[in-house]
Amino acid sequence: MAMGESVSNLQLWKSSLGLLFDRRAEAGKAMVFRLSRPLDIDPTGQDILDVEAMAQLVRRTAAALHAAGLRRGDRFAVYKENHFDCLLLAAAGVRIGAVPVMLSGLLSHDTVRALLQRVEAKLLVSNRRLLESRGSDGDSLVSFAERTVCLDDRLPDTLAFADLCGGEEPPPNPVGDDELMMLTHTSGTTGIPKLIMYTPRKLQGEMARLECRHLPPITFRRNDTVAMFLPYVHARSFTWIYSVLTLSPAKVLLMSDSDPEVVGRLFRQYRPTVIEALPVDFSQLEGLAGDGRFGAFRDVRMFISNFDAVHWSTVRTFLNASAHRMPLWREGYGQSETGGMGMTFITRQRANRRRDAQPGPRKVGRPMPGFVQLKVVDPKTFAPVPNGSPGLVLARTKARCIGYYREPERWEEKAVGEWWNTGDIGIKTRTGALKLLDREVNYAPGVSCLEQEDVIVDRLPERHEVALLTVPDQPPVPVVATPEGQLGRELWEEAVRGLPELAEPIVIAFKDMPRTGTGKILREELRRRYLGDADHVGSGRWT
Repeated sequence: MAMGESVSNLQLWKSSLGLLFDRRAEAGKAMVFRLSRPLDIDPTGQDILDVEAMAQLVRRTAAALHAAGLRRGDRFAVYKENHFDCLLLAAAGVRIGAVPVMLSGLLSHDTVRALLQRVEAKLLVSNRRLLESRGSDGDSLVSFAERTVCLDDRLPDTLAFADLCGGEEPPPNPVGDDELMMLTHTSGTTGIPKLIMYTPRKLQGEMARLECRHLPPITFRRNDTVAMFLPYVHARSFTWIYSVLTLSPAKVLLMSDSDPEVVGRLFRQYRPTVIEALPVDFSQLEGLAGDGRFGAFRDVRMFISNFDAVHWSTVRTFLNASAHRMPLWREGYGQSETGGMGMTFITRQRANRRRDAQPGPRKVGRPMPGFVQLKVVDPKTFAPVPNGSPGLVLARTKARCIGYYREPERWEEKAVGEWWNTGDIGIKTRTGALKLLDREVNYAPGVSCLEQEDVIVDRLPERHEVALLTVPDQPPVPVVATPEGQLGRELWEEAVRGLPELAEPIVIAFKDMPRTGTGKILREELRRRYLGDADHVGSGRWT
């Protein structure tokens, strides 16, 4: 099939998110969704659903939201425990023309309060544990939305979801192609997250359309069993569901978290052939992958990772756990504001060879032809730099979103005409591949912290993590997270052998490493805790 041809007569990427499951159900293609636990919006408590059952849930949930007072143009926040019904709640709201504001259940109470105030939410949809939490001033989140729906209980000053179910389904009334459809938040590594504005044309017509191409062996096959670990409030989950419903793998395992006991039980029963997960999820499952008795990953032909770089030791563990003849590791480079910008692949042979290879910057692949352009420029003048020289990475793509909600000044700081300032420092090779060195805020000329972190973690035992923090005119400061918060001198000296000079390590327990909702290390929080008033090396303008 040529790149320009449609993958399906249905052209599902043109469907409104609110009607997507209906359209797939009408096609009659058999697909099975197996859940790691029942959905919080499903009163029947099923853990196996087909597409028609998903479509019914969206319609019934739209009726419940309508009964709660939600109408076209209203903004409503989804802030609940992670599971696939975050996406279904968004689809239900989009179906009636409301604008979902997708908030990770891992965000702090105070952060959610600030975001609710920014969007002036008509409705907050949440669950008991999160609603009963209190902020730094003792206030409940219930007071920051006009109405609140509790999914799993009846609480004072809230509407119980169970009491809203069963009403008449309102007719579909989705927004137009260029109207605001959804808000999702950035990682918030430097403070209160930004809210990214998506329209149907951007999310479906550009981001999802690219992913719906049939490009074997790097896309889904009809006989695949696909396992997905995601924060289902993230834009990535929405482009992913379009690709799943278009390419129609036979089975889909929807995981709400990466608990090794739950994952092991499901994987031994269903034997996934494709797995997508966050780096933090892969890290959580390394012990399961390394235990040959279970064989939970033996049939996997492709592992997919997004959001952040995965360390080589993790990549090696999973590729070696597969019994497939040529398993692949597919790693994507992108941002929530732009969608995918590049892709690279790692074979088992390359991963095993990397242990003895000379260190080098992490390659994130080439821009996708016809969809994305990348260039590297001087951070001060924005003039292009020669291939092989470090500079600020800019991207041009039709998928770039339309702005940050009620923060136009922060958007204008990063939008350079048609180009998007990624805030990354990288090198473009002669063949057009991009290698990443660091985020601009943490970049010191002549030193790649990402490269050194890769090497150090590869030399340390399992469940060790390292973040290097740069400071002016001094060696980078390593923050090392270990299972017990202890690190032997000999082990550390062996791990940094042959590397540029580093300061004495700050050692913390693995559980104390601060992370975002997608598992990224909160480097600014580490700086605040351990470096006090130390200046950044970079400007930090584009974080």
